[in-house]
Amino acid sequence: MATLRTLRIAKHFPFFLAVAEEQNLHRAAERLNIAQSALSRRIADLERELGGIELFERQARGVAITPAGETLAYDVRRILLSIEEARRNVRRIAEGDTGTLRVAFSEAMLRRPVLPAVLREFRSVHPEVELRAYPLTSDAQRSRLLADEIDVAFVIDEVTDRDQFETLNVGWDKFVLVLPADHPLAEKQVVSLQDISGEPLLWPARHTSPRLFDRMIAAFDAQGISPNIAVEVSAVDIGYELTAAGIGLGIVTAARADRTPPGVVLRDLADLDLPLPLSMLWSKNGTSPLVRRFVELVQQRLDETEA
Repeated sequence: MATLRTLRIAKHFPFFLAVAEEQNLHRAAERLNIAQSALSRRIADLERELGGIELFERQARGVAITPAGETLAYDVRRILLSIEEARRNVRRIAEGDTGTLRVAFSEAMLRRPVLPAVLREFRSVHPEVELRAYPLTSDAQRSRLLADEIDVAFVIDEVTDRDQFETLNVGWDKFVLVLPADHPLAEKQVVSLQDISGEPLLWPARHTSPRLFDRMIAAFDAQGISPNIAVEVSAVDIGYELTAAGIGLGIVTAARADRTPPGVVLRDLADLDLPLPLSMLWSKNGTSPLVRRFVELVQQRLDETEA
């Protein structure tokens, strides 16, 4: 930690360096736009603060720097360069040009065009920013955002906690039914909830997606149907395999349709009233310039898409 004495010494550095470079008190005083007598006092004060070490030898036509002065001049230049670098670093961080940005997203968000495109562009425009990506469930993202463990979240769910987060809608998704290719309902292009009443269902695990679990229960209840939950699954890929094995019918987001394995088919659900907004969330408190830059880029790309 800098002491008062260190600070007293440091304030003389610009004056000392001017004399060291000019090798002449008169020229150094003109360069600094101060009186020569005032500059002489500055050098004398610095020598006294350093314990009486002579930094210059006074000569008839100027001054000659001593070996001790040469050493100090080298160190002072290095210190001033470090201060300038610190100033630039602080400015870059304040303007959002450097630092670390932690972005979390639901896996299905990577299948939407906006997120991969924005991540690529942001990395290209801000090469000095360390971009960290975290694939997480929507509920896990909310928890991490509140704990300040991530900066931006891309969730697939209804946003009900707007008092805690800033939000931006980036699109919509819907649920579709996953069933074995040889299931009788596979002959239909659109399936109703009544059609699957009593069928064993693969359900999002409550411990990983409690909000989605409850919303789906409520959507079935609204149709007067009690879902027959056979297995709770935390990974969609596992659900696909269980459906192919005949364990139960799955309900997944349409964004995952491109990963359907052999042996299963997808069908629209006619009356599952469960819209899925795709939202970007970030903290209401202390948003950094880096986060603001990222949010602005996402908004720009969305505006271009809608134009």
